[in-house]
Amino acid sequence: MDLLSRLLSYVNLAGAVHALIQSLVLAFTRRGNRLANRTMALFLLALAIGMASGMVAILDLYDIWPALAILTGPIVLAYSPLFYLYVRALTAEDHRRQLGHALHGIPFFLGMLAYGTYMSSPAPGSAPSGVSGFFVRSPWLAVLFLSVLQMIVYVVSVVRLLRAHSARIKAAYSMIDRVNLGWLRRRLAVYAAIWGVGLVLFAAVRLEARAVSLVGQFVFFLVALNTFVTGYRAIHQPEIISGLLEAEPGRRYERSSLSPENAALYETRLRETMEREKLFLDPELTLPKLARALAIPASHLSQVINERLGRNFFEFINGYRVDAARQRLASRASGQQKLVAVAFDCGFNSLATFNRVFKELAGRPPSDFRRHPDLP
Repeated sequence: MDLLSRLLSYVNLAGAVHALIQSLVLAFTRRGNRLANRTMALFLLALAIGMASGMVAILDLYDIWPALAILTGPIVLAYSPLFYLYVRALTAEDHRRQLGHALHGIPFFLGMLAYGTYMSSPAPGSAPSGVSGFFVRSPWLAVLFLSVLQMIVYVVSVVRLLRAHSARIKAAYSMIDRVNLGWLRRRLAVYAAIWGVGLVLFAAVRLEARAVSLVGQFVFFLVALNTFVTGYRAIHQPEIISGLLEAEPGRRYERSSLSPENAALYETRLRETMEREKLFLDPELTLPKLARALAIPASHLSQVINERLGRNFFEFINGYRVDAARQRLASRASGQQKLVAVAFDCGFNSLATFNRVFKELAGRPPSDFRRHPDLP
């Protein structure tokens, strides 16, 4: 067990250095969503501290500086809140820093207080009965208990954020195949699974001190892998981070400055431009991009599409694409053209999406429509 613990400690130390470097890069970068970058920087810093704790023990640094335990002991209580705040910074409509976000740090500071009280006690481990006594007598068990509760609460909260963001993506993009949150949901599921496995292992070793340390190093290692994958995966889908910030496509328009006269004018301009310039043929068309082409504020364009046309942006653009495909498939010349070519010519970027959207809007698959275009 000692050999395995040392091996994990060395591996985690390398991971801690990697996390620390990434943290510094994100903290000082000026590109992209700066709040999300800085929140992830804090997450990586906390992760680096946790991953380095095994090496701190091996080097007997706790004996030299006992106060180190006050930081490393409860650091796990910073993970779930920071992960939640990171996802919130990526996805929430109101992505500004708020004073209330500091409240998410209360469990971590309570953990620090419990460790500090435990270590400053004349007889370590002695404390009054009750909940407060439990925290002081065994701060590591209290931290473990709180971290499990945190994980459950924050996983549910992140799921709610992702559901709301999925709806906003559909309101701002005409093609959502390349803009999806499945990878982030999978990372969240892995994060929850790691804590589940860790909890089972903690129970299996009956919270014996040396075994708990080994399990903790193993959990830190898995959390680090999942975090690094999350960061690198986000780099390949930057539109999730920054693409919606321009759109402001929410359904609450109580404070909108759009007048009924301008709404009617914008609707006419929108319809005429779509018919004349066929902007829907662009497979990468987004709400901000269309708004710039029409010289209309993105929030006003979203309101026109939502309220006057009764659709979201995804439905509006794909309606034009399906109409174009119907015309193409109904002509005799299309008999020699493959369906995938029709899909690309009409603005879709994959055959699977074309088949799915066409069936949703036309009531039957495109292949069937081509054979019987006159049927309702």
